Amino acid sequence: MISAYDTKKQLKSSEWITNPFHLLSAISTIASSNSDLGREFVIRALEKREDLEKGYQEIIDELAMQVGLYPYVTDLLNISLRSAILHASHRADGVMDDYILHSSQARVLRKLIAGKSVILSAPTSFGKSLLIDITISAKDFKNIVLIVPTLALAEETRRRMSRFMDRYSIITSNNQKLGLQNIFVFTQERFLSMEDEIPEIDFFVIDEFYKLSISNEGNRATQLNQAFLKLSNTGAQFYLLGPSIRTIPDMVESKLDCSFLIENFQTVAIELHQISKKPNKEEALAKLLDTLDGQTMIYCQSPASTRKVLKKYLDLRKIEPTRDEELIEAAKWTAYHYHDQWLVSVALRHGIGIHHGRLPRSLGRFMVRAFEEGKLKMLLCTSTLIEGVNTAAKNVIVYDNKLNKKSLDFFTFNNIRGRSGRMFRHFIGHVYVFDEPPQEELPFVDMPAINPTETTPSSILIQLSKNEIPESLRGKVEKFTHQDVLPIDMLKQLSSIEPEYLLDTAKYLLNLDVRELNKCSWSSRPQYEDIKFSSNLIWEQLGGGNSARQSSMRSASMMTLWVWELYKSRNVPLFRKKMIQNQINRNTPPDDSVENVLAFLRGWASFNYPKYLIVLSDIANLVLTRRGLQGCNYIPFATSIEHLFQPNSFSSLEEYGLPTEISEKLLAKQFFGKDDNLDAVVKKLRNSELSNFADGVFERRVIEDFQQGIGSKL
Repeated sequence: MISAYDTKKQLKSSEWITNPFHLLSAISTIASSNSDLGREFVIRALEKREDLEKGYQEIIDELAMQVGLYPYVTDLLNISLRSAILHASHRADGVMDDYILHSSQARVLRKLIAGKSVILSAPTSFGKSLLIDITISAKDFKNIVLIVPTLALAEETRRRMSRFMDRYSIITSNNQKLGLQNIFVFTQERFLSMEDEIPEIDFFVIDEFYKLSISNEGNRATQLNQAFLKLSNTGAQFYLLGPSIRTIPDMVESKLDCSFLIENFQTVAIELHQISKKPNKEEALAKLLDTLDGQTMIYCQSPASTRKVLKKYLDLRKIEPTRDEELIEAAKWTAYHYHDQWLVSVALRHGIGIHHGRLPRSLGRFMVRAFEEGKLKMLLCTSTLIEGVNTAAKNVIVYDNKLNKKSLDFFTFNNIRGRSGRMFRHFIGHVYVFDEPPQEELPFVDMPAINPTETTPSSILIQLSKNEIPESLRGKVEKFTHQDVLPIDMLKQLSSIEPEYLLDTAKYLLNLDVRELNKCSWSSRPQYEDIKFSSNLIWEQLGGGNSARQSSMRSASMMTLWVWELYKSRNVPLFRKKMIQNQINRNTPPDDSVENVLAFLRGWASFNYPKYLIVLSDIANLVLTRRGLQGCNYIPFATSIEHLFQPNSFSSLEEYGLPTEISEKLLAKQFFGKDDNLDAVVKKLRNSELSNFADGVFERRVIEDFQQGIGSKL
């Protein structure tokens, strides 16, 4: 009998194809005693299936059935009756009946269909998200909430949910009308801002549930816990999914009446290759890329690292300009609207994509689509590779061994590695590393909202009922319940900011003299000094400085100036060009200039700044009225800047993949009105011929992709 080692060695060569019987026999024997190892070998054999004679193809199909890889079996005429019945029993129902489940998926699905709540840990290639869709297809829920970690993933999920448009209204913003049955696709922040408008739910999902651990993302993790707490308190059935989790708190399963399932079922095989850094890392990368065939992702630790890698690669290799017309126009388009020296534009000229969190969402969507279509053979990615881009490649290169300046842990490395290989396209994924992989240690995922400890943020603790708070933590909560600075209900309501910061801000305002305090007393249309005073409070008292720095703001005065300039222009493209040029004039490199502005628009102006400003408005208004002064209301201004002073529909259209520049053209042609709600705008754009308003093939393909994503039949 052939050993497992020799079996794998033979599978890596092509020699076995000429006389496959003994090898396939060995795989069958191994699969009988070790299904995981047998499954890996079957996957490796499947890669060569089409090179074999018909009879051996049928043997491989039967082996695939033996190890539960039912989706890989498509030639149903030549399998045994038993296998045919087993295959049919793993077919999904309803609008999803094109899908065949593998054996591990079927085990999980049976629990979901039976109404059980499930927390699932499974590999990246498992098909966890598919179970969401099949569960919705098979059951008759009234209202469903899907929580995803990024807006890019929210858009991808919304597109998937569009298959259920006949039954459900797909809701992604508060600018939409609810139907009799609804699927809400939100990030945790958007859910919390809309929770009072959501009718009673009967099913919810949290994707990438490992982000509940506070150590992962700070404030975002805190808000995810708050969302989870509010959703779990409804008693609705739930499905939490994530990759490669070792354990969760012991009491979670009993407290929430759910099952924690760890499934290790792999649908692709992965080869790990250690690459020497000699003569240097940059040259080693270039040499590696010379040898690779097929789609390749390169993981970098930051946007700056993607630029450094690309610059060096273009210095070392003469890369011919792309001949793809869409990429040529995309490069020209980004050069015109941003800057011709921006490396994203330069990369596109050479058929290379860049994807990171600072890109406009529509441009990020284009990068993913162009990579999926094979137009971009190489995609340089940051952590969006693992949390915002649901795509895969034949090759993944882990160029940097860090994330946020910390060494990659095994969990994160595992997630990056899982982006290699894809069912039906790349049976074997290849992962290339320059550094030793981290030691195998999968994480314990805490759930502070369910299992509060000393490290649980106060904003979560005050949301819990008294009997849910451990005795050791009740004193911490009483500091907030036994004070008269701000009502406890306000501290609970303003949960996006920690209560310590809320109280510090209120105390600061209460101690100001009347003349200074009156600087808070503005509403709707602020002057420069109003924004300056508010910005200082946000930066210093409310703790907004850290968030602002992550969005390229270096000080409260810089934040004031940029907010004021955006407010004055009320035009994103004009503001963007002006601020990019202003920085270049001050000797900031074009790449930094462009991405500083994009970080401000995406991370601060349209996200964190409105959140802080609304919180400050509530606190300042309470203090002003308590002191007998005229109140304030910053909410209209905060809402306007959240939409970047554009029609409210523009931000959602951008998330759906339509750039603001194209939305402005369609608005000018009166395809929709600036005050139309999102549903009305989408309906008009779904059923209209828009390609005539595209300037070239790039814009035309962007429009086509956008219309396809909103369910157009054109």
